[in-house]
Amino acid sequence: MTYYPLYENSIPVSIADLPGHAFSVTPGTLAERVVAELQNQPSRPGVMIIENGKLVGVVTRLKLFERVGHRFDIELFLQKPISQLKDLIRTNTQPMPGYARIDEAIQYALSRAAPDIFDPIVVLRDDGTMQLLDINILLLAQSHAMASLSNIAGNLEQIDSLIHSAHDMNEILHNILRLLRHVVPYHQAGILAIDGLGLGFVAHSGYHLYSNRADDFMMSATYALIMKYRQAIYLPNACNVPAWRGMEVLGKPIAWLGVPLLLNHQPLGLLSISRHVERAFDSDERETALAFAQRITELLKCEQPAASNLNELQESLTARFPRAGESVLEQMYRENKSLDIVIKSALGEWLKYG
Repeated sequence: MTYYPLYENSIPVSIADLPGHAFSVTPGTLAERVVAELQNQPSRPGVMIIENGKLVGVVTRLKLFERVGHRFDIELFLQKPISQLKDLIRTNTQPMPGYARIDEAIQYALSRAAPDIFDPIVVLRDDGTMQLLDINILLLAQSHAMASLSNIAGNLEQIDSLIHSAHDMNEILHNILRLLRHVVPYHQAGILAIDGLGLGFVAHSGYHLYSNRADDFMMSATYALIMKYRQAIYLPNACNVPAWRGMEVLGKPIAWLGVPLLLNHQPLGLLSISRHVERAFDSDERETALAFAQRITELLKCEQPAASNLNELQESLTARFPRAGESVLEQMYRENKSLDIVIKSALGEWLKYG
């Protein structure tokens, strides 16, 4: 089985995240082999019958054993192709896209005819492969999701307690991302903070980073837009839009939500949340992400860069990059640009002069 790895108590982004079964056979496979396989693997909810890469039918465990459970049926069917049993055992084989939400799959399952309600669901993944999803797994996921979403206030209270505790800041930030996954399902998330060098990850989940630096991010059009309007931004099909240029450190998400971390309207960094399937961030999830961002800001404000104003930043940059710092900052200061634009432009000069 193949699915996105989930952490304990996290909510799946979509049904593609749930453990599925890829057991399949060709139409000519003897029913005897399928029966033996299902007996040896009791967790498998059935078998898909595939011919030339196309799904032609599904035989579920329950219906199969009901059919061959009688002595005469065993003798009649076990030495016959599974396709003959498929024609007798009617099962809905319409696949659901892997990006479907848990509640959508539940609604689909319950809308089937009464004899088919507890049949497994065929999940069509992004890569074209198919899996059978046990209805019991789906119902458990829905129950857990409802319990987690009903406790958003409890998660925020946990964060408030952590902020005022003596725990290490990195540990607190990673716990915040863990709690965020309970209420805003994601595949990847990161907390990026502005420092004396540019922008860097201070916590992340789901990434395999070669470096914790994300300085090019500050040169992107998306970052400039977020900081200009001081608002969160949601990008559907993010990795394919031109504004994603410069943000490749965040991978290639299908859906992306960026929330600025602001202290007195000045940027401290960004909360980045990514999904690898076509599931949009709804309004409730965006509001929840904003609540988490406020608490991250509360924690980060004690870790601001030493340069807290334009004069100090200018001295710092001039000392480190004498050919770039002074002229850029003086010009930006005269134009009354905000601190994030100053840093963004200074980074451009650093890259220019090397």
